[in-house]
Amino acid sequence: MNVPFPRLVRQSAAVARKFAPDRCVVHFGFALLTLILFSAPAHEQSAFGATPASAPRASAAGITGANAQLNGARLIPGATLFRGDIVTLGAHSSAALQFANDVVLAAPGTELVVESEGITLRGGRVQIRLADADSFAVSGPFFRVSVAPSGGTAGLAEILVGGTQAQVLAVAGIADLMAGGSDAPYRLHAGEVARLDAASGDGAAGQAGSVPAAGQVSRLLPDVQIDRASQQTVASIAAPVYWNDELRSMSSGRARVSLTDGSLLNLGSNSALRVLQHDAQAQQTSLDLAVGRMRGQVVKLSRPGAKFEIRTPAGVAGLVGTDFYLLATPDYTELIVFEGVVRFTSIANGQAVTTPAGMKLRISQDGAIAGPLVASPEEIQEAKASTDVPEPLAQHTQTGGHSSLLPVKISVVTGAAVIGIGFALTARETISPSKP
Repeated sequence: MNVPFPRLVRQSAAVARKFAPDRCVVHFGFALLTLILFSAPAHEQSAFGATPASAPRASAAGITGANAQLNGARLIPGATLFRGDIVTLGAHSSAALQFANDVVLAAPGTELVVESEGITLRGGRVQIRLADADSFAVSGPFFRVSVAPSGGTAGLAEILVGGTQAQVLAVAGIADLMAGGSDAPYRLHAGEVARLDAASGDGAAGQAGSVPAAGQVSRLLPDVQIDRASQQTVASIAAPVYWNDELRSMSSGRARVSLTDGSLLNLGSNSALRVLQHDAQAQQTSLDLAVGRMRGQVVKLSRPGAKFEIRTPAGVAGLVGTDFYLLATPDYTELIVFEGVVRFTSIANGQAVTTPAGMKLRISQDGAIAGPLVASPEEIQEAKASTDVPEPLAQHTQTGGHSSLLPVKISVVTGAAVIGIGFALTARETISPSKP
């Protein structure tokens, strides 16, 4: 019998919600457990009253419902958990497990095993909330996830396993996702959700699809690096740029990316720009300027619901079709509009400011707004010059020893001789991190 090989498929937020029924009940349980998280006493012994020789790994900080079990016995608040302990939650029970300063919230219908570096999730749904700088590992039947902080933001992820399907949502920080049989992880950033399908294999081998292309590098001043999943490659002329790729320029580096819809992005020196999404047909684009400066020349959007957004640490710039400049620093974001109109929304207070052509705007991290003010000719010239990428005298497509990046692909590996399961990752979907 031929069974489709597992694949990571794009899905809408509606599909994700469909995959996780009774979401409101789960969220209520999570909220209740959070309230009682630090109220339950910690005990020195396990649920059986005897202290195993191994060191304690966690404690049951909170329990809701009466159908929660530890190794087949009733799980009580404050019970100490050791490596190898099995926690099983009935249909109406939830649990909050404290791992040092980190917390695992387990939803009804969940079964997990306590491990030395985290947990093994046999089925159900958990939320991982990190308080420390260390990562937290979650192993599933056919994958492994490492949740970690990023950029000073604590890690927060939700993981769901049901039969031969799994879903991983990175709410904050990062989540490195590794499918069984693969030797390269996919890195999920805040606001991204991934779904995996696993089915019985018949011993044959296949190949996963690739991440969608967003454009390519059309001009370049070395040095610029492209980060893709766990790979880091020196950028070259004509190198493809895919969804979720991050371009990092050094002190002498600059790059121009020609997007598939005709828009142009110029990245200045000492800058980091991630292409979260670029769907030219649907006119849906989302970028993340973590630090540095860029210039965008965006084609006019015409489709209903079309968007072109650029996130910075201070807020989100929404465009319709314009020529603009952005500077992102740890303290503020500066915007200068050359043509068209840009609407910038502060993350701190949600205030939105519309900036027309010839004007500049500065929004600090705390939401303080200066402007819009008239940009001087000197400011406009400096903004353009700092992001200009000169056209080379001759177009060189060779890389000087570095090959152009290929689409990220993970071969499907079947383990029919052992467990008869093959795994693959093929795509990711970006969602709003503010409303996961």
